[in-house]
Amino acid sequence: MRKLTIEVNHLPFPELSLNARHHWAVKARAVKASREEIGWLAKAQWHDDKPMMKARISYRFYVKDKRRRDANNFLASVKSWSDGLIDAGVLWDDDTKHLVLGGVEVIPSDVEQSTITIEEL
Repeated sequence: MRKLTIEVNHLPFPELSLNARHHWAVKARAVKASREEIGWLAKAQWHDDKPMMKARISYRFYVKDKRRRDANNFLASVKSWSDGLIDAGVLWDDDTKHLVLGGVEVIPSDVEQSTITIEEL
């Protein structure tokens, strides 16, 4: 089975948080930028391979501080990442028939970054 790991050198954009209260255009720009970034990072590794018809996606978020973090909020902030993976041809679709949620981990670290792991099922 195929597997793809994408490292992102930052956390999800704060404008995409469920708790953010921004103008709709600010959120729309963040969604577009986030989706394109993940799409390009995925395409650089995936090239033109066939999409995974069924996959498990897992996330790791590395944070600098020891504040309490809401994993569900991180998960909501990365919706555009799965859309970018579809755009790049890694995933066929992100509905429940084609995509299963794996783990969501928030890990203390010296640097803020995120890791997406997609495993074919």
